[in-house]
Amino acid sequence: MRIRQVLCAAFLGVALIAPTQAERNDPFAEFDARLEQLLPPEAWLKGKVSEADVSLLFAYLKATLLAASQGKQLPVPDEINRRAEALGRELKLQGVLTGLLLLDALESGARQALREALADTASGAR
Repeated sequence: MRIRQVLCAAFLGVALIAPTQAERNDPFAEFDARLEQLLPPEAWLKGKVSEADVSLLFAYLKATLLAASQGKQLPVPDEINRRAEALGRELKLQGVLTGLLLLDALESGARQALREALADTASGAR
């Protein structure tokens, strides 16, 4: 329990000290850059969803609309289910990898901010 309090206090100290270090390099610049690179939809969908997938989906939607106009219901084609499952697996893996990359960048920034804070403390004690 004590170690958790010490860690929380250390992180809080880093968070409070970091903004006062504006004249130095931003310790979280790498995190911000990775976040900007990884969050746009094209970063997630590029190479995963094809035009054939879009065509398949819209062909089904059109057929469903026509069937609904006649009071009928169409089952979802197996191909759409297969593609949805494959895309779900790929996006899950992409999410895990993105999370790991962002955590690495966040850890790097926290370490840099802590080093800078400790250096300031050491130079201020002299």
